[in-house]
Amino acid sequence: MRHQICILYSGIFLFQVYRAQYRKTKEIVALKAIEMHDLNSYNTFGQIVLEQRILMLANKERCHFLVGLFASFQTEHHVCFAMDYAEGGDLVCQLDEDGISVERTQFYAACIVLGLQFLHEHNIAHRDLKPENILLDSDGYAKIADYGLSREGMTYDTLAYSECGSLYYMAPEIFREGYYTRSVDWWSLGVIIYEMLIGNVSIYSKK
Repeated sequence: MRHQICILYSGIFLFQVYRAQYRKTKEIVALKAIEMHDLNSYNTFGQIVLEQRILMLANKERCHFLVGLFASFQTEHHVCFAMDYAEGGDLVCQLDEDGISVERTQFYAACIVLGLQFLHEHNIAHRDLKPENILLDSDGYAKIADYGLSREGMTYDTLAYSECGSLYYMAPEIFREGYYTRSVDWWSLGVIIYEMLIGNVSIYSKK
């Protein structure tokens, strides 16, 4: 596997995503490289392992609406995930000040719903749904990506307590009650749908 100069994304944690090519088949993948010294804490290591499991699950079950794992490996300084490459970029690239058409909004929303249904059927809450984590493949289908804040074992009534996510897309119960169920993913989807139609986030809040 070799990676190109093109950097697709740099995260707030110590990782970058590159456009890479598998030498044998010439297949293009997205290569997420996570710096090893960012894995010192137990929580961070656990989240990386969880992300790998979800990527593998999406690939094994062939869920078309989630980004899946092509391969994973370790170098001297990095843990690397080779993932499905989204040729169309993220949803942010599709948005403009006046929003997008109702038809496109319905299509993207339907894709996200199917992806969320898959996660919830496997008792996984995404917890960081936002336009930056919705990628578009070469056929225009939307795929949910980035499971770094996801949580397993979330049945329909399981409660989580850790505050996480992206501010404008976080459900109000995360702030009010301090505990929440996996339904917070549906709130995030509602905000994304509004943003697709109107062109901006509907709720501005001070933490």
